[in-house]
Amino acid sequence: MAFQGVFSLKTSKDLLQKLERDFARLQQNPTDAGAAFDFFVTAYHMIEWAYPGDANRSKRQDLEKNEVLLQIASHLANGSKHFEATAKKHKSVSKTATGPGSFQAGAFQANAFDVPEFQVKLQGDAAAQFGSSVKATVLAEKLLQLWQKLVP
Repeated sequence: MAFQGVFSLKTSKDLLQKLERDFARLQQNPTDAGAAFDFFVTAYHMIEWAYPGDANRSKRQDLEKNEVLLQIASHLANGSKHFEATAKKHKSVSKTATGPGSFQAGAFQANAFDVPEFQVKLQGDAAAQFGSSVKATVLAEKLLQLWQKLVP
């Protein structure tokens, strides 16, 4: 018999709450690779939790095809999980980097001073919509808002 969920994560709403916690961690420390990994992997896989099973396959495919944010999340999630995103569908991200800041990250409240922050370099439709370089926290906030609207 298959089990459902893992520990206290049993519904799409549970996973949305996890995504909110991951976002808070990334905001707190915008160069925390673990928080960024957790956020973007969860943000992409929300699609499977919100629209599970074979019956929703076309819904998931259509949503990802038409939502640039989910294309970016897919590229980041798969690139981070596998160290390289090789699927032909991955056309959104050219690279990730840490942007410069005037103050040491962690020494001050991240949103009060100019501290280093992860940057995502975009290409194609993603760059047309969000610019060629965008802060990871900006993408994360937009993805979180998308899922807050979509989770049933």
